[in-house]
Amino acid sequence: MRYKKKMNCIAACKRKLVFALIIVIFIVFLLLWPHYWIINDIDRKLRLENIDLLIKKEASNLTCKQPVLDIYNPQIMKFVRKVAPIDCSKASIDWVKCTGSECVIQEDAKRKFGPIKCAFTDIIRVNDFELSDGKTTSSSEYYKLEKSDVVRANCQSADRKWSATLTGLRLDNSVWDRSNWEEMNKSALKMNVLMFGYDSLSRNAFIRKLPKTYEYLTKELGAIVLQGYNIIGDGTPQALIPILTGKTELELPDTRKRLRNTHFVNSYPFIWDDYKRAGYVTAFLEDLPSVGTFTYRLNGFKEVPTDHYMRPYYLANLGEQSKWPKLCTGEIPRHQVMLNMIKDFFSMYQTKPKFLFGFHGELSHDDYNLIGAADDDTLDLITELHNSGALNNTVLIVMADHGHRFADVRDTIQGKQEERLPFFSFTFPKWFKQKYPQAYDNFQSNANKLTTPFDIHKTLMDVLHLQNTGVADIVNNRAVSLFSQIPLERSCAHAYIEPHWCTCLDWETVSIEIPVTHLVMRITDTLVNKINQITESHRRICEKLSVKQVHGIMKMSPNKDLLKFSHNADIDGFVADLSANLQVDSDLYQIKATLVPGDSIFEASLRHFRDSDQMVLKISDISRINMYRSQAWCVEKNLPHLGKYCYCKK
Repeated sequence: MRYKKKMNCIAACKRKLVFALIIVIFIVFLLLWPHYWIINDIDRKLRLENIDLLIKKEASNLTCKQPVLDIYNPQIMKFVRKVAPIDCSKASIDWVKCTGSECVIQEDAKRKFGPIKCAFTDIIRVNDFELSDGKTTSSSEYYKLEKSDVVRANCQSADRKWSATLTGLRLDNSVWDRSNWEEMNKSALKMNVLMFGYDSLSRNAFIRKLPKTYEYLTKELGAIVLQGYNIIGDGTPQALIPILTGKTELELPDTRKRLRNTHFVNSYPFIWDDYKRAGYVTAFLEDLPSVGTFTYRLNGFKEVPTDHYMRPYYLANLGEQSKWPKLCTGEIPRHQVMLNMIKDFFSMYQTKPKFLFGFHGELSHDDYNLIGAADDDTLDLITELHNSGALNNTVLIVMADHGHRFADVRDTIQGKQEERLPFFSFTFPKWFKQKYPQAYDNFQSNANKLTTPFDIHKTLMDVLHLQNTGVADIVNNRAVSLFSQIPLERSCAHAYIEPHWCTCLDWETVSIEIPVTHLVMRITDTLVNKINQITESHRRICEKLSVKQVHGIMKMSPNKDLLKFSHNADIDGFVADLSANLQVDSDLYQIKATLVPGDSIFEASLRHFRDSDQMVLKISDISRINMYRSQAWCVEKNLPHLGKYCYCKK
């Protein structure tokens, strides 16, 4: 009995000790908890300082030579395949369709199923993660959107039922009355802004997968494609936040949802707020609510960010996607819902100033090829806007956030470079070139220079108040307007791009001193042989050329930090893991040489493939940099394409 009492006493003491220990740990936790947030805030500041140090370290590497990436590089093309159109034909016809603010019961459905009555329930946004049901109204004809852009239709005929979540543009008189062109700043360009982008599309991938859209943009509309547009960080938030705010996430209030007492994203100075204050109707459209730019890691918006906002629709639509064919919503592909919204927005607010930013990710975020199924629909959107006259007073910006990040293609050097070089294009109305020739000429000249998301924000601000058309100050400003003239010597250091994100090539001088190396001879012979090959079939009239002098040879390769970049070491995408060891499979050389007879000066870029030991030089990569005048008299009439290569025999 005494032993039992003793054991009970020991057990009770142990319980008290454990309980006391829990209390102590809890008190310590409460005492230290505030310091966690201070440390976290210090960590953000340290990260900013580290970025500054990295960039200052690279400041001596002036001038950016962008890589010339072969669109049809065999290494990349092995990942490219054609995809079938999205087939929604197995779905029942849509009983109700929304255009603008009216959702109308379709006559086709009435003819097929007889009289139809629908209960229309407004879907009300509570916040970025919750919805609630509003008022329900029954009708046999149509429903007008007034309380929300989103409505759930539950319809019934004599023997059938049909339901769907639908979206349109509610009629809001306060928005309609606020928006006008008259009260705008005198220096404003007075243009609508339509930005529409796809997730994970490099410039080259856009050309490969959306060839019809690309050709229409560049050939028919004269779009200016930014060849040197370089991302500044990892993932969609790091790509879009600088465009939409002019700042990086680290420079803005902390909005990460996994931490306590952080801000909503409304605390960011969004560009659409500037446009709204200037009198524009605004819209932000983004699909994939489960991985939204501002809701996946971040807290999302407390208040609706723009006049029209598609997140409530996509949240409500999630639960019903399984009843439609794959990638469909009713009888149309899901991506078409956003494209239709853009058309309706420009139609409904035809006479009003408009700013719309649309971003679609479902087709391209996880699949390298699926976006090809949207080529015809994207082309139709742009064609319809153009034919309707909507683009007569609109700057059209078709873009992407970054190249593909997860596919096997990224394990190649070109894939890694393409990730950093997304598609970005601007199309201006025809009158803009005549009215603002200096700004337009600057913009065109900047197409081949290093540009960044910061520059896009600055340019959008200039649309509201044009004030930058001179030479850009790249020394004191990381963000420069594309309406200004960007100096040729701009580098990643000037543009605030960390080394491992910089696609600018490292330059290394190849010695051409005597004795001439085997490498120099091979590069020189490749140039001369290629030019002589071009004129070979016309040797009767064109001289065979030889080298008089080699002025210089440069070797260009990706910077070492880009090759070392493996992935981000933290969940927020701020810290780089530089443990990769990607091997260079080819070297790019640039040669400048004088050939005789004729003292013709050529510059050419050629590539040496290490595995096959081949030197490859394309005709398109050869430039004649002095005038040939009468030297090519014998070909100028009938064979003008030979003008820069042919020295005519006497």
